[in-house]
Amino acid sequence: MTPGGPEAGFAADACPACESCGAVYDPAAGDPGREVPPGTPFGGLPDYWRCPDCGGPQHGFTVAATPGGDAMGARIAALTASYRLIAERDMAGVPICNAALAVEALEFRPHGPGWVGCVIAPWFLNAVLIPRDPALWADRRDGDKMEITLPSGAYRFTAARVGVLGTLAVIPLASAMNVFTDQADARAAAVLALDHLMRAPEQPGPPTEPSASDAKATKPALSRRTLFGRARR
Repeated sequence: MTPGGPEAGFAADACPACESCGAVYDPAAGDPGREVPPGTPFGGLPDYWRCPDCGGPQHGFTVAATPGGDAMGARIAALTASYRLIAERDMAGVPICNAALAVEALEFRPHGPGWVGCVIAPWFLNAVLIPRDPALWADRRDGDKMEITLPSGAYRFTAARVGVLGTLAVIPLASAMNVFTDQADARAAAVLALDHLMRAPEQPGPPTEPSASDAKATKPALSRRTLFGRARR
């Protein structure tokens, strides 16, 4: 489930600027000419609203970063804020939610066109690729499939629009969140899944005889097959 509006990560008094032309939206002033009254935060703008100067989309607006700022950290904070809003506004008390869990983003690192990591929410555990450019997959609709290559192989990601972050690419990692007893349990599953995704296959070496310890080795609690599916095998 994704937010229906572009509120992801913007404070109510934030004055984001259009990356295309530099036009700034001031929530105190609103945009009365487009039926947006004064006091309307950027996250409260109607879907039809576009940049008044160049007609650019809402996902093309960003809050100016400070010199040396952490772009990845800012995007992760926006992603977390977006899903926390959904948890409070839309998902409270929904049966599929695990009340022992909270929204958390973890293990993000640079990869390809952006940053990849995991997001835990009471109703999902997903691997997520956040694009550096919010317009990268602007032509994709929610639910569209995209094949993206990670170190372990090619996977089918699903497009998911998340406000000003643009369209993200996600892989569902768990179909039922009630299998996790607490946040630490969900974190362990997320770390295991991301380790599988971001680890290149080992090159086969010369055959060896199995040892007694190999025969007694326990099977991992969560396997690649149970957590996610490959695009090609």
